[in-house]
Amino acid sequence: MNKYLSALCLAVLVTNSALAAESVKPSPKINYADNLLMNSKTAKRLEAMESEEARLALEEARDLLEQAKVAHNNGQKAEGSSLSSLALKKFTQAAKLLPKSESALKVLRKRYVELDEEIASYLEWYDSAPYVSGDEQHSIDRAKSEVSDARVLFEKSQYEAANKILTRVLDDVVVMTNRSMTSSEIVSSLDFETPEQEHKYELARNNEYKRLIPIAEEQKAPKGGKLMLFKRFVKKAENIRVQADSELQSGDIETSIKTLQNSTDQYLRALRMIGIR
Repeated sequence: MNKYLSALCLAVLVTNSALAAESVKPSPKINYADNLLMNSKTAKRLEAMESEEARLALEEARDLLEQAKVAHNNGQKAEGSSLSSLALKKFTQAAKLLPKSESALKVLRKRYVELDEEIASYLEWYDSAPYVSGDEQHSIDRAKSEVSDARVLFEKSQYEAANKILTRVLDDVVVMTNRSMTSSEIVSSLDFETPEQEHKYELARNNEYKRLIPIAEEQKAPKGGKLMLFKRFVKKAENIRVQADSELQSGDIETSIKTLQNSTDQYLRALRMIGIR
């Protein structure tokens, strides 16, 4: 009798366990992670690497995945989901340790050249600028130093690190260039003794904006309606500049100065239209 009861209790326990297991539906997220961490080409490449760092990262990712499975099967779905996310994150970190394919390296090298040329275009503008403040010169020197640092990394085939530096430098140079082009501090601090001096300054300022236009158009490459509006502002600036020249030739220098300022404003609108602030 006791044996019969014991067998019956065991059967009930087994049945309940089976029912509990059946009640836990599979997690698509965990299944995805399992397939990625165990069967993907990336996982196989990581397994074949001689890097201890990569091997340990893969093992940690797989350990987290197993913990996610246990938690999910025990009904702790939120915990299972969180652990599977950590497993995927660790796997992604491990995948970054894989060597780049030749096609990926080609893209990184091409990007480096593009960034380097774009930065050079902006820095060349300062080489012939009529005025460079002390702060600007400090920023220029720092940018050139960082470009040199990036070149050293590039020559060591550390393309991603080099591009990261150049991307930051480009952002800084663009901001600095636009700030110098639109700065009101310089204008307000200048004390022109004659209208001729003021006209000379406004003419130089207009010329510098005009020189920046083709550089900005090449680098920003506006399309469609944005390009049409950009060109419209540029054309308007050019037409107003012709008017300013005509006013100067007729002897009306005061009016010519104001017209030049209007022309410069149109160049500025064109630049803002394609994202240069």
